[in-house]
Amino acid sequence: MAISRKLNSALLLVRYFCCLHSSVSPTASSASAFRAHRPVSTSTTSFHRRRGLSAFAPLPTSLPPSASVHQSPRCLSDYSICNPSLLSSFASTSPITVMPRRSSGRASSVAASANHEGEVEETKPASETTATSSSSAKSPALKGAAAKSNSGSDTKPKKKASPKKAKSKAKADSDGASSEPAQKKASPKKRKTKATTTDDSGDIKEKAPKKKAKAAEHQRWTERTPLTRHWNPATAMSNHGSYTFTVISWNVAGLRTFIKKNPDALSELASKYQADVICLQETKLQVDNLEDPKLKLKEYFSEKMEGYDAHFSCSVEKKGYSGTAMFIRKHGGGGEEEGKKGKKQATLGAFFAKKGGEESKANDATANDFGVKSTGDVQVAHLQPIDVATELGMSAHDGEGRTITAEFPLFYLTNVYVPNSGQKLERLGYRTNSWDKDFLTKMQQLEKDGDKPIIWVGDLNVAFDEKDTWNEGAKHLAKSAGTTAEERASFAEQLGAGYIDAFRHLHPEGRGHYSYWSQRAGNREPNKGLRLDYFVCSKGIMGDGDGTKAIVRDSYMVPDQLGSDHCPIVLEIEIKK
Repeated sequence: MAISRKLNSALLLVRYFCCLHSSVSPTASSASAFRAHRPVSTSTTSFHRRRGLSAFAPLPTSLPPSASVHQSPRCLSDYSICNPSLLSSFASTSPITVMPRRSSGRASSVAASANHEGEVEETKPASETTATSSSSAKSPALKGAAAKSNSGSDTKPKKKASPKKAKSKAKADSDGASSEPAQKKASPKKRKTKATTTDDSGDIKEKAPKKKAKAAEHQRWTERTPLTRHWNPATAMSNHGSYTFTVISWNVAGLRTFIKKNPDALSELASKYQADVICLQETKLQVDNLEDPKLKLKEYFSEKMEGYDAHFSCSVEKKGYSGTAMFIRKHGGGGEEEGKKGKKQATLGAFFAKKGGEESKANDATANDFGVKSTGDVQVAHLQPIDVATELGMSAHDGEGRTITAEFPLFYLTNVYVPNSGQKLERLGYRTNSWDKDFLTKMQQLEKDGDKPIIWVGDLNVAFDEKDTWNEGAKHLAKSAGTTAEERASFAEQLGAGYIDAFRHLHPEGRGHYSYWSQRAGNREPNKGLRLDYFVCSKGIMGDGDGTKAIVRDSYMVPDQLGSDHCPIVLEIEIKK
C-alpha cells in the first residue's frame, strides 16, 4: 500500500509539472484534488510528524510580505507538494531544485529543475554530469536550503565527521559529486632521494651510501701457549755445580685474609719451588698487627715459615693499604747479621725463637718439610743478604710501604708494589710523573753505587703490550688503570734506560700467560687476564759475560696456585760456583 501511494504521488507530481510546461495555470482546486487523492493514513501522519507538519495543515497560498525569493518554499520533500500558484510565480524569477526524498537502499529519485523561462528539465545523476553542480552554484542559497532539507529527513542525527574525512569530502565536492562511495586511497610511499654532490666540473654525482660504523673489534686471546723451560735446577747442580737461586713474587691482596683462607699456601709454595726469596705485595698490614695477639701472626709465621727471615714495609699514611713483605731463606742456620745497613720496620726473626731457647718437635718437622737445599760448591755467603732496607729513601714515597730492597753479594733485589692509578685515574699523574721517575732514578743509583746488577720484582700495575692483555684493542682499556697510554709509555721509558723484562725476553712468543684476573667478573677460569707482575733486570744479569757469577735463566707464572686474584711468578737465577 505504501508503495502504491508513493507511485500515485509521483504521477500527480509529473502531472503537475506537465501543467506548468503547457503554460496552464494550476488552480487551487487541483491542489485540493491532489490532497484529496492522498487520504490521511497512519503512515502519512507519521510522515508529516517526522517533518514537524500536520497532515491537515493548509498549504500556503502566498509568500509573506517580509519573505524574499530565497526564503521561498525549500523543496517538495518538506511539504509533500508546494502551492501551485506560489510555485508558478516563484519559477519565473529563480530556478527551483526539487529534492527527492531520501530512501535507504532504494534507487535515486528523479530530479527536475526549472530554468529562467519556466521550462522543466530532467537532470541526470551527479555521476554522469556536473550540470546540476554548476546550476546550483548560481544559487548558493537554494543549495544550502536543499542540504538542510536533506539533513532534516533523517530520523537520527548524523555523527560529526572526523577532520580527515571532512577534508577528503570537501576535496571530493570541489572535484565533482559522485554517487558511488569514495574509496580511501593508500598514500604512496615516500621514496628516498639519493644524495648527490657536484664535482669541480659541475657534474652531478651520486654520493656513496654511508656505511654504518661497526664496533671496533679487539683481540680475545685466552689460550695459554706452551712454554719451553730453559732451566733445570737439578741438572745444573749435577752437571755444573751451579746453585739455582729462586725468587717468587705474589700479590696476596691482604695478608691477614690470605693466611686465614689459605693457611698452607705460602709454606707449600716455598717447599715446591725451593724458594730462596718470597716477595709479597699488598699485604695491608700495620706494624702493630705483627705483635697483635688476636691476629696470631707470630704463631703463624713461626709454624709455617720457620726457615725464613721475614721483613715488612707497612703503610703509615693509610691503614689497611698497600704494604710489602719479603721472606728470605736462612742458609746454614744463619739469620740477620748485626751492623747491617738500612732502616728496618719489623722482622719476624725473633718470633721463630721459642721460649727458653728450645726447639719444638713440630718446628723440626716443619723445617724438615722445607728440606735442606744443597748449595753445592757455591759459597753460602753469596746466598745471604748483606742488607735489607724497607724504605726507598725518598720521603715523598716512603709513607705507603711500597718497597723492600735486599742487597745480596751478586745483585740487588727490590720488592715493589707500584701505585695503582685508581678506578678514575685520579693517581695517574702521581704514578707516571712522580713515582715511576723517582723509582727509576733510585734503581739506577743503586746499580751505579753498588756496581752490581739490579732486579726489581712485583706488581707493577701495567700490562705493557698486546701480549700482556687478553682483550687488547677494547675501548675501555685506554681509560683503565694499568692499560693507559701514559702508564705504558712510562714503563717503556724504564725499559729503555737499560733494563729488561725477563719473561718477555726469555719467552718472546708466549701468549696467554697472565698474572691477574678479575674475580668479580669470574675471568680466571676462561683465562681473561692481564700480566701485571714482572721481573725487571739489568742487562748485565741476563746473559753470560766475563766474570758473571749470577745469570737469569728462566721466568714463568704459576696460574694454578689459588689464593688471590693474582698468581705467583717465578724467577730462576744461576749462581755459579
